[in-house]
Amino acid sequence: MSTIQLSIPVGLLVENVLTSGEAADDIIQCLHQRDYTQLLPKLKEPTMNLDDRLQTAAEVGEDWETAIRLGYEFKFLHINGLKRLLDFRFGQKVERDYVQENLSLHKVQLHKQELELLRSMISRQWDVVVLEEKDEQSEQSTSPIMVSIQLKYQ
Repeated sequence: MSTIQLSIPVGLLVENVLTSGEAADDIIQCLHQRDYTQLLPKLKEPTMNLDDRLQTAAEVGEDWETAIRLGYEFKFLHINGLKRLLDFRFGQKVERDYVQENLSLHKVQLHKQELELLRSMISRQWDVVVLEEKDEQSEQSTSPIMVSIQLKYQ
């Protein structure tokens, strides 16, 4: 099965609703019913217009439901979208947790599973480069890994 590909508006819709901490089935039910009362107080960005994002998904035929359940990758992701993804998914903000230099983000700290997830979501356009090599014990390590995220085609 191929990976679901989402545009920025729909991908960020998925990321925002996942910040609610609700179960995938509950999120999907709320979105289908267009009843957001259970989600809104828990969203990282409660001001996001969920109706507009769902309409965009319908217009371009993007399967947000499967993306919520199984994951996805971005079709295209600009630097600001990448920063929002890091905030939604990993709770990291520019200048607080990492630094931006032109079209690169440096000193991003991720755990091994987070690193793999991020790569799967953005690898079409972005390289995630490990800055710190860990020793053999790092396979079991819970320490974060320092990475840099760079645009592939500059």
